[in-house]
Amino acid sequence: MRFSTAPGLGDAAPAPAPTPPPGVLAAAPDAELRLLEAQLERMRGMLFRYSSLFFATIRNWTFVCLGLLVLGASGFLPVAVVLVPFLVPFAFLETGYLFWYTVFARRHAEYLERAINRRVGHEVLVAHRLEAAYFYPPDAPKIAAISLGNPLGFMSAVTVGYTIGAALIWTAGMLLTVAYLRTLGGGIFEGGLLGLVVPAAVAWTAVIAAYLMWSSLRQADEQRLLSVLREAYGETTG
Repeated sequence: MRFSTAPGLGDAAPAPAPTPPPGVLAAAPDAELRLLEAQLERMRGMLFRYSSLFFATIRNWTFVCLGLLVLGASGFLPVAVVLVPFLVPFAFLETGYLFWYTVFARRHAEYLERAINRRVGHEVLVAHRLEAAYFYPPDAPKIAAISLGNPLGFMSAVTVGYTIGAALIWTAGMLLTVAYLRTLGGGIFEGGLLGLVVPAAVAWTAVIAAYLMWSSLRQADEQRLLSVLREAYGETTG
């Protein structure tokens, strides 16, 4: 009598694995490429959208702050100037958030392009390399778009220019705020809550500026993103 080591099967041979229908194996890489291409298109669209929002937000907050300065300086609504030293740092915080998303989209698009190139077998997508050469190297330390890898580049220069413009608006707002508060000085206003306006504006500005510089140079969020991208698409260079 013969025995089988497979319980319950006796002398029966194991059934062969089913053969995939013709074309399925060939179609799988094509489907993967299409998914990668769709994701790349989404990231490029996201990069364009958040870049547009970034500049639109800078423009909108500039008009708002200039309008408040005009209202206050003209005497039509003197108290309006008090808002400016608080709004300028907030505008930096909001635009920093939008720039944060452009970095996300750019780095994700970079890894998608590299993944597609590997699957195709040669470098057909080079936008990530062009961006690194034309704008700034993505791995170099940076403060917003002031890249230490390309400090004299146009993006660095524009960012410095925006920063100087914002500083001038903030200074004008602070000087007009001090002048306005002095007109209210004396009596119940002296040493009261109004005396905290200037210190509060300075503290608010310092905290936001310090956080933005710290988070930009530390790059903790970007490093976590890159860790996931390497895991998802493989460690790539070039």
